[in-house]
Amino acid sequence: MLKNRNIALVIVLGIVTCSIYLFYWLYVTADALEQQGQAGGQSAMIILILSIVICPVGFLLFGMSANDNLNNIKAQKGIEQADNKVLYIVLGILIPIVLVCLVQNEINKLVPAEA
Repeated sequence: MLKNRNIALVIVLGIVTCSIYLFYWLYVTADALEQQGQAGGQSAMIILILSIVICPVGFLLFGMSANDNLNNIKAQKGIEQADNKVLYIVLGILIPIVLVCLVQNEINKLVPAEA
């Protein structure tokens, strides 16, 4: 299930835990996007393993998968879609933390904040 998270807190927890929280966030988010978006692509476990072993490859796959799944979720809700695949791929390779922020921002727009 997609969850509305504070982006600054995700970054701080990622830094404080030496990226352990980012890997947790990556797995949970990839799995939730895969379940709700149903666009296919790589499984969350493969993305996690590749992110730990070869960071740019895992985040590159996550960026491609996230873009497709987010667009499928937007289509289901009748929201205008945006193709950010190239941006997500470049950020996944060069600056993964910015990719995390952008994907979480898109999720926050789709999922209402918990009271």
